[in-house]
Amino acid sequence: MEGGNVRKAGADDVSAIRRVARNAWHAAYDHILGADRVDEIVDSWYDPERLLADDIEPDERPMLVATVDGVTVGFAEAAPDESDGGLAHLYRIYVDPDHWQQGIGSSLLDRIEVILRERGFDRLQLSVLAENDVGISFYESCGFHRNGESENDQLGVREYQYLKQLS
Repeated sequence: MEGGNVRKAGADDVSAIRRVARNAWHAAYDHILGADRVDEIVDSWYDPERLLADDIEPDERPMLVATVDGVTVGFAEAAPDESDGGLAHLYRIYVDPDHWQQGIGSSLLDRIEVILRERGFDRLQLSVLAENDVGISFYESCGFHRNGESENDQLGVREYQYLKQLS
């Protein structure tokens, strides 16, 4: 199925999200951050309890998974901006590298955008590592426009900010 089946993430998806995150992070970031640092980040940011409590359970943070033949191959998460009522942030969108270029990321992003529009958001912002050429190409192909750059102090790398109008 082109683009996979997209649905809301649930508690049963935690281990699959962690697997996809690890595979996608290694494919996208090993050459930027190093494999050991990628493992540290995935272990911390995708801790099962934290993932469930902070990302999957809160209704205000839509987290979706994409499946192909019943296997989770991607996920995405967005959240409202705390100070700008019309702005949401795309915090995570990752697809297992074995399923890149199959429309999975686009399907996840399309569904996130529908949810955000229904909730009254008119803009979606994200950050992407400046050396992540695959991510940058994907976001630009989906209508995002670069609107800033900064140093990510936590990761010690430069990142770009991108914005997309939803209305």
